[in-house]
Amino acid sequence: MAEPANKHCFSEPHWRVIAQGFQTETWFNDGQGVGTGGILNPQPIHLPTGNYYYRFASSNSPREAQLGGGWWLDFENYKKIETFALQHGYTLGEAARLMLALPYAWPRFDQDPKIKKLPYASPRIDLKIKALLVTPLKAYAGEGKLAQGAKHSADNGTVWIPTQHLKVCQLYVPGLYIKGSRPREQLFETVFSTPIIESLN
Repeated sequence: MAEPANKHCFSEPHWRVIAQGFQTETWFNDGQGVGTGGILNPQPIHLPTGNYYYRFASSNSPREAQLGGGWWLDFENYKKIETFALQHGYTLGEAARLMLALPYAWPRFDQDPKIKKLPYASPRIDLKIKALLVTPLKAYAGEGKLAQGAKHSADNGTVWIPTQHLKVCQLYVPGLYIKGSRPREQLFETVFSTPIIESLN
């Protein structure tokens, strides 16, 4: 079996901290985690090639954030969200927010300087990414945690809780995009075969 392309990330503990939803800057400074969302008890797993994986993104985000973001779903768990949306009259994006506990402040736009100039820009989930994995990867997997929305945002301090009667296993794939490493080819550009970006509007 070929080694996962991101194997090295699993010997670097900050990736698991990110999977747990914590802010790594705070963790590096004093060893204490401050954050929200993420996976309750991330467990490393192997992602088999030849399978499709899915994620939700915003059209306002840059390409590296859309395709290189670490949060993904396998087909079984993506299908849970799609089915929930159809059965209860939600859009796919609305169902994703409810089942994955995604505050309105997500997706974040910190990688896009144009968006940073628009403090009242409305974050949205309006894209679905479907990608065929062609190179072995590892991921952290598990059920999502509750997420605390920011007080000074559209969330107004709301606590988002993942649906409890229908649980979704989330995947955090470390190393797909690493800031500041350009012009080196990024991992997300090599491990997927022709990702399909579909508008949810």
